[in-house]
Amino acid sequence: MAKYSDFLTYCVFGFLATLVNMGTYHLLYDTVSLSNVAATVLAWFTAVTFAFLTNKFIVFKNRGMKVIQIMRELAMFYSARLFTGIIDVAFMFITVDLLTLAPLMCKFISNIIQGMINYLAGKLIIFRKK
Repeated sequence: MAKYSDFLTYCVFGFLATLVNMGTYHLLYDTVSLSNVAATVLAWFTAVTFAFLTNKFIVFKNRGMKVIQIMRELAMFYSARLFTGIIDVAFMFITVDLLTLAPLMCKFISNIIQGMINYLAGKLIIFRKK
């Protein structure tokens, strides 16, 4: 069980990040009436910020607090997440704006795809143990 603790903890906090992403998207798209793409981008930024903090301190137990280390990790984290953020925006544009599918269902599917890619980037590149 200890062998998979990082992954299981990542899944819990990944689920919470998904809720942050979907909740923010729903609030901005359905309540505030922002465009699909604008709501997707702002929801992505909010979820990535949440994910960085939980991944660094809870999932991968990286307690390094040197400013240069945090800046490096933050830059790498946002860079890696930018790739999946682009996937998210493209997926949401195609499925919601072009195909007119249910927005929250599409957002959920997009989050699953992003989660798998993001876990590998976090584990193998950003917060790897040296």
